[in-house]
Order: sequence, then C-alpha cells, then structure tokens
Amino acid sequence: MKKFGLTTMLLPLLCGGFVLLCGANAYAAEDRGISQLDAAPQARGDLLPTPENVSLESSRRLFSEAEIKLLQELDIRRIELERREQALRVREKLADLAEAELKDRVEKMNELQKQLTVLLKNLSNKEEAELVQLAKIYEEMRPNNAAIVLNKLDDNIVFDLFKRMNRKDTAKIMEKMDPIKARRISKMLAEKSDLPQF
Repeated sequence: MKKFGLTTMLLPLLCGGFVLLCGANAYAAEDRGISQLDAAPQARGDLLPTPENVSLESSRRLFSEAEIKLLQELDIRRIELERREQALRVREKLADLAEAELKDRVEKMNELQKQLTVLLKNLSNKEEAELVQLAKIYEEMRPNNAAIVLNKLDDNIVFDLFKRMNRKDTAKIMEKMDPIKARRISKMLAEKSDLPQF
C-alpha cells in the first residue's frame, strides 16, 4: 500500500474549503448587490413611500414688494382689458342695430323713390296732355286775341305752348305779341331750352 504524505491528504480538504469560501463570498456579494439596489431606488427610477415618522413642513414663498406690485398692475390691466372687450361688444351690437336700421331706411327710400317716379311720370303725362290741349286752343284763337293773353303769361309757359303749336300759328301770334317778349321767346325757341330758374 502506498503511503500518502500529509500534503496529499490535506490538499483535497483545502481545495474544498476554498471552493466553499468562494461560494459564500459570491452569495454575500449578490446579497450586497440586492441590498444596494434596495437602498438606492432613485437609481432605478422607483419611488418608495415616505416613512410615517418623517415630518414634512410646507414653507410658503414670500413675494417681494416689487413682485406684489407687478401682480397688482397685471390684475388692473386684466380688468381694463375685460372692460374694453365688453365695450367693444356693446359697440358691435349698436353698430349692427344702426346698420339694420339704415338698411331698412334705404329700402323705404328706394320704395318712395319708385312711387315718386311713377307719380311724376303720371303728372308729366297729364301735364303734357294739358299743354297739348291748351296749345290747340291758342291755335284756334285769332292771333290778336292769343297774343294779348300770351303777353301776360310766364315766358316758360309760352315757350312750352309754342313748342307744341303749329309753326304757322306761332308766327302769326308772335307778330301780334309785345316785341320784347316775342324776342325772348324766339331766343328760347332757338336755343331749344328753358330759361334758367332763379
């Protein structure tokens, strides 16, 4: 039987102990890693609940006088802007009402203008018919008698009558009329226009 030395016998024991020691160290290192992760939740982004025995104090921020003044000025400015906005709304409503009233008045004026145009046309037609009829009466009169009456009438009326009369009858009447008046009427007939109204 072979004799083993002390070293030979202790070597396996030493190696086994070293392996056990390394394993224990590894487990201890692993435990330390876990405890380090638990101890530093901020590194992982987790938030742990605040312990009950920790007292929390809320401190209010004190504003300086300049900051308080600025806040007051901003509040005054806000109130002014709100008032202006309300005033603008009132003005817009008033403008809308005025526009609607103006539109209504314009429509009424247009309607009145149409009615007046019709009335004037009717009057003009009536006046024209009356002038034509009156011109025929003067044509049928003796030139002497017609001249006496026409001398007393307004130049514009005589002009309107002569425009509607036969030229031969007009010439006979003008021979018997006042020369000054006859000259004025002749000038009006030559210009084909009424005398200006003063």
